[in-house]
Amino acid sequence: MKATNRVYVRRKFNCSVSELFDWLVKPDLIVKWFGPEHLTVGRVQTDVQVGGQYSIELKSARTASFFIRGEYLEIRAPELLTFSFEYGGLPSAPPKSTVKIRLEQIAERESFLSLTQYFDTIPSDMDRRTKTWVHMLRILDENIKVPKKLN
Repeated sequence: MKATNRVYVRRKFNCSVSELFDWLVKPDLIVKWFGPEHLTVGRVQTDVQVGGQYSIELKSARTASFFIRGEYLEIRAPELLTFSFEYGGLPSAPPKSTVKIRLEQIAERESFLSLTQYFDTIPSDMDRRTKTWVHMLRILDENIKVPKKLN
């Protein structure tokens, strides 16, 4: 099998593309689904405009906090979001990458999310990268299915 420098995940969600886009860019929503199983999300900051920055703090019981951060490179809300993706605060960080997310409306309350993460160099743990995105998108789907509280 040939090694590749990218992760590709596609998943169907029971919501509009506008609602799904909000879950990708709003800090109060990102904190509910982002991150590998063994980590919790701390502070999330987003400046959703081309050239704007984002930062997601990840916490572990065993180590100091570290960050995933980057810059928004392309935004065509609510159908497209492209951003750089790099780790900060780790002694040995995975390679830098770019994430491109396309959202497609297929029915009134059904959307497809297609995510591709392109790495500058192939990470040694490429399988784990795919599994982490699959895990996070499953958590995102579970959160979207929870009825919103009425104010």
